[in-house]
Parts: sequence; C-alpha cells; structure tokens
Amino acid sequence: MTQPLQPESTGYLLERDGKVLARMPLREVEMFAIHCAFEPTPAFEPYRALFDEDAAATDRLAEDDSPELMQQAEAVLDRIFALNLLIRREGGGVHRQALIGIEGNRASFRPLNIQEEPQ
Repeated sequence: MTQPLQPESTGYLLERDGKVLARMPLREVEMFAIHCAFEPTPAFEPYRALFDEDAAATDRLAEDDSPELMQQAEAVLDRIFALNLLIRREGGGVHRQALIGIEGNRASFRPLNIQEEPQ
C-alpha cells in the first residue's frame, strides 16, 4: 500500500560525519519502506563497493537462503551499520538507524527507530 507524496517530504539526505553522501528525492512511501531516487555526491564513492556488495548479497538470498549466505549478508549489513549513517529529511527530522539498500540510481530505506528525531 503506497501513500501519496507529501509536499513537505520532498527528499532525504544520506550523511556521514557531517558530509552529504547523497541526495535522495522521494519517489514513493509504503508501509514499511521509503523509496527514493539516488543522487550520490563524490563523498559517496568510498562506500559504493560496500553497497554494491550488499545489493549482490540481497539478490543471491532471493534464490538461496542457505545459512552461509545469510551470514555473509549479515556481515555486510553490520559493516553498513558501523558507518553510522544518518538519513535526514529535507525540512526536518533524522533517522539514525535504518535499513538502506542502494542499487544504481535508486535507494530504499526502512527506519528502525519508531519516530524521526528532531534536528
């Protein structure tokens, strides 16, 4: 079930240590996921390979749910969480913990905290 886009929610910023890694214009909101376009800045380049590895692991898990593959995918996810990324809604609010997937020019995330934190 998707929700109409809200004018005040035009997009998000992916940040680490005060640097903007990407702008993520909002495309669609579902009950458990927010889907965006993905517009990386040059600051994202050091992290691209990690997110490519995550996307490949997700694709493999869709066809093979072996425990070994699941452990590999979880290890990649742990490395992503260790980056302490912030997802900041343009106009207010920050998600400090979110599951985020990036493939090409698209990003999706699911906040793990119940509410956005104020800026």
